[in-house]
Amino acid sequence: MVLTINEKFGVVLDDATLTVGEAKPGVYKVCLGPIDEQLGTLERAVDELFDILTPTTTYKMAQPNREGITNIAGFITMLMLGLMFGVLLIAIVLYGLGLGGA
Repeated sequence: MVLTINEKFGVVLDDATLTVGEAKPGVYKVCLGPIDEQLGTLERAVDELFDILTPTTTYKMAQPNREGITNIAGFITMLMLGLMFGVLLIAIVLYGLGLGGA
């Protein structure tokens, strides 16, 4: 039995062998080349997304020699946030003790 996936493009599925093919009137022809190419493109995109999650790697479209730039940027961001909140906390404590202002 052959299941029709898309009538417009003539894509069918053979349920016995679980292969996708191109439908013709009365027969179908299995051609997995285009599907394999699309799967390869999708796998490369997924690998790129997983590489972005690692702070020691870089993006494919980034400038050369930028490995670890997100690690450095994250460190600087957290350093500045820590300093800012530290100064704010000290100011609140000093204000609470009555040492701030005139």
